[in-house]
Amino acid sequence: MRNTVSSESQWPGPASDTNNVLNSTPLDALLTGNDGTTGFSINYEKVPQAIADLEHAAKFFRNRAKVAEGLASIPAPGIDGVSLNAVTQIGQWASNAGDNNLAATLVAGAKQLEDLAHKLREDMKTYLQVEELNIPHDPSPGLTI
Repeated sequence: MRNTVSSESQWPGPASDTNNVLNSTPLDALLTGNDGTTGFSINYEKVPQAIADLEHAAKFFRNRAKVAEGLASIPAPGIDGVSLNAVTQIGQWASNAGDNNLAATLVAGAKQLEDLAHKLREDMKTYLQVEELNIPHDPSPGLTI
């Protein structure tokens, strides 16, 4: 059973930024708790797949945003007032100007996923550079090769 901690006591980072929506997802497997007390650690072997999953999800969100934008230009099924009003309302809800619509929300979600993928990619590069620095390049005197 996985220990959970309230968001007030978690360290800031991907797990807390998503308000636990990652629970039981492939990305959740990347993040592991430290006995439920502080922070988290990352399983770097799973980072490349997590990055790919985040980028795939971001692309999906962006594609759905394009579909939502298209809802603003669908023709009314009839010329009656109800049909014309319905098309107008759907178009405004889906893609009206401003930030409070379906298309904008999907684009914002895609951006958050892309930012997280970028951060994980940068963290992975840093991790690999540090690991490279920790690998001895010259055998120690006295070691037989």
